[in-house]
Amino acid sequence: MIYVKDLAKSFGDNHVIKNINMHITPGEKVVIVGPSGSGKSTFLRCLNLLEQPTGGTITFDGQDITAPGVDVNKIRRRMGMVFQHFNLFANLTVKENIMLAPVQLKLKTKAEAEAEALRLLKLVNLEEKADSYPSQLSGGQKQRIAIVRSLAMDPEVMLFDEPTSALDPEMVGEVLELMKKLADDGMTMVVVTHEMGFAREVATRVVFMDGGYIKEENNPKDFFEHPQDPRLQDFLSKVL
Repeated sequence: MIYVKDLAKSFGDNHVIKNINMHITPGEKVVIVGPSGSGKSTFLRCLNLLEQPTGGTITFDGQDITAPGVDVNKIRRRMGMVFQHFNLFANLTVKENIMLAPVQLKLKTKAEAEAEALRLLKLVNLEEKADSYPSQLSGGQKQRIAIVRSLAMDPEVMLFDEPTSALDPEMVGEVLELMKKLADDGMTMVVVTHEMGFAREVATRVVFMDGGYIKEENNPKDFFEHPQDPRLQDFLSKVL
């Protein structure tokens, strides 16, 4: 589904990503871990072209999306993205936040978008919050709404950039639970996170990044129990 070849990204003289190669197949759950500043979030932002790569190619569903003249917005509609901060519109209700993009992009009628918003809210047990405003929600509820808002676009892939790092510890569980449900339903996911338990339980593959490189990747069992790279061994000894 996604084929990354020799991907590089620099900000001036700062080479954040260096020659990354990765292949993501439909239904895979790829979890990316590593120290702060290792290039994880930049890599994720390159996947849906929020950052323009400075080298290499990204092929999505057979199309080189790094080629000139690509309709970036069309690509982003097929890749949902959830950030650390919820980015909900404070002046819109929960339901209006979810309906906004499908209606504005003419993907659904207002009635269709409303029906889908209510269906998704029911899915995450937040239907009673449909007419609430973001200021009336907890952090965990806001993040679940942000995920639902992405799902309203019927994406083929979901990208998560540290979706729990801005949450109070007791709210982390409800967001991870929703992500596990998406994984169980077969959603293709690429997740940057510090939640090692989630990586162990949900990932089909765990990737360790450091200094802009992929240093190691493996199935969760071997990744955590038999790390090969010395830097990964050091990292795991500190976080587990």
